[in-house]
Amino acid sequence: MDFGPARGLHVTRARSRLGVMSMRFAAHRCGFLAVAALALVLAGVIPAAADCASELTASQQSLERSRDGVAAAAASTDAQKCAAQRRYYAALVKVREVFTRCDTGAKKGTNATQLTAAIDDFKAKMPRGCRP
Repeated sequence: MDFGPARGLHVTRARSRLGVMSMRFAAHRCGFLAVAALALVLAGVIPAAADCASELTASQQSLERSRDGVAAAAASTDAQKCAAQRRYYAALVKVREVFTRCDTGAKKGTNATQLTAAIDDFKAKMPRGCRP
């Protein structure tokens, strides 16, 4: 493209004043939208990708630790098994919360449904006195 003096957006008189003004308005509108999106991210309305990545990692690690805790408590007392199962259940719920907020893929609904089903299945298998 040639942006020399003969063809610049604002240089020639051949362009209508309205056209120049609408171009300027479009540029200001795009700038406003960028600032608004940044404000939403900073306000926490739209999760920032870095926050989601760190939360997903932390919740996954917590889930793995609590799952290992359930396996380790298998030969323990009922109270220890119950505590381990409650920690695992809490970790599953935390993972669901993070996924609900951070999953932006096309299968978000399917993923949420599968995770909720896994949580409900685990809860149903917990001893009655141990359920959250």
